[in-house]
Amino acid sequence: MKPEPEKQLAKYDREIQVRFAKKIRKLKENPDSYGKPLKKPLHGYWELYFERKFRIVYTIDINAKIVYIEAIKHKDEF
Repeated sequence: MKPEPEKQLAKYDREIQVRFAKKIRKLKENPDSYGKPLKKPLHGYWELYFERKFRIVYTIDINAKIVYIEAIKHKDEF
């Protein structure tokens, strides 16, 4: 995870952070099955709703099999 999303996640309580970690483990295993690709102007980014109130925006490096978390925000912040 990049430094900025780590700071964003730290704002939320511990319980949310634990549930987020579980969601990320699933995302890590199969990133293109859990989220949905975004359209222009955010082409290349994916989003995943979490707890019905948060959005996780991420990119996938298919060759290296790495998921980069770009942002974690409350849905009203986007």
